[in-house]
Amino acid sequence: MTNEVLTAKAELKELVDIFSNLADVKDAKGQGELFTQDGVLEFQMGFDGEVQNIVGREALVAAFSATIDPCKAVYHINGQHMVTLSDDLTEAEGTAYCQATLVNDVDGRDVMTTNYVRYADRYVKIGGNWYIKRRRTTFLISDKHVLNG
Repeated sequence: MTNEVLTAKAELKELVDIFSNLADVKDAKGQGELFTQDGVLEFQMGFDGEVQNIVGREALVAAFSATIDPCKAVYHINGQHMVTLSDDLTEAEGTAYCQATLVNDVDGRDVMTTNYVRYADRYVKIGGNWYIKRRRTTFLISDKHVLNG
């Protein structure tokens, strides 16, 4: 592998990690800025679930905010990340795995939801920076329970 390929793969892994870290600090605007202006988020429950789409940076920020702002705590752990780069190193496709945990107050009780997620991403390099062009979020497993209850 060339240094350019290794650098691109490291930059893309960092992009995925930054996205998760921004969720943990409830920075939905920052998350949205990691997408292209016309970026698309697709999400589904299981591989055969109905796919729902959110298109455009403004809509993405609103969706991210609606998910993370009400949470008492947000915590992501990223796992493996595999990337295939275009020959000119300006586009890429990737698969990333994540464990995303959200804690919400439900009727005075802390309820923890842990989602085991697979991301299928399409990335594009614009002006020297990588962006997410499309992200399909597939919730493989979701576990919800009352904490300490």
